Amino acid sequence: MNNKKAQNNLVLGGGGVTGIAWMTGILTGLQEKGLDISKFDSIVGTSAGSTVGAQISSSTSLTELFERQANAAKQTHELVPKLNKLTLLWRLLPALRYWKKPVKFRQCIAKIAIKTNSVLPAKRLEVINARLTDKVWPSEDSTPTLNIIAINALTGKHVVFNQHTDISLTNAVAASCAVPLVWPAVKVGDDTYIDGGIRSMNNADLITGCKNVLIISPTGLGKKGMPWANLQDEVKFLQAEGAQVHVITPDEYSLSEMGKNPLDPSKRTDSALAGKKQGLAIYQEVVDSLEL
Repeated sequence: MNNKKAQNNLVLGGGGVTGIAWMTGILTGLQEKGLDISKFDSIVGTSAGSTVGAQISSSTSLTELFERQANAAKQTHELVPKLNKLTLLWRLLPALRYWKKPVKFRQCIAKIAIKTNSVLPAKRLEVINARLTDKVWPSEDSTPTLNIIAINALTGKHVVFNQHTDISLTNAVAASCAVPLVWPAVKVGDDTYIDGGIRSMNNADLITGCKNVLIISPTGLGKKGMPWANLQDEVKFLQAEGAQVHVITPDEYSLSEMGKNPLDPSKRTDSALAGKKQGLAIYQEVVDSLEL
């Protein structure tokens, strides 16, 4: 992904439906204090971040998008997956032998995901479509530009979807959010895609040649995730490239309000309100650390 002209970048990470609500709250709090999202040239969204990126790139105001998360009467319908951690781990065992071979690991995960029956793809697309207030990509001259990250199931490599790629916005977001064994892989033409978070929960290292990067990450700075991809290393990479980087992760209160299950839609209101409270509180440190 070439971002040489994108001096100011907003990175939105993965984190389920509670992550969507929390990130929307963060951005709302920052905006109410004075941060202008249009100052960002580019948005990079992964999984939950692809949803938020598509939403804030739409014609719908951030105020209304926040209401759609915080107000239960305005929340869209979400499917609730039935998760059994032991079953998931058992199904993923064949892929674990490639734990330190990223591309092989993703290819193996994808094969398992494609063979797994979760929910009907059409039902999942209905949910994704309902999340989006605009169903089409932003225009080419709009700011910021929107980049959505997913994984090609066959190659195991990441893909970047935007208005220049031949895929609908709904399918792009669904692909980026296609958590293996939880939600169905997304087939578009001859290609099949799974969650971009299988490469990295944030994919911040895909940005190059930029001046400022604001990363909003529901999953945080820890070593959780893939052994070859963690946010700490991505931040160091960006800084080595000369970028000013600021990372926002859930504070203690936000973590408590988001709960332990990021796929629990009943926690959206609490997550959004906690995110807004945190966004209001950290506004000054954000603007002080970035040259926006």
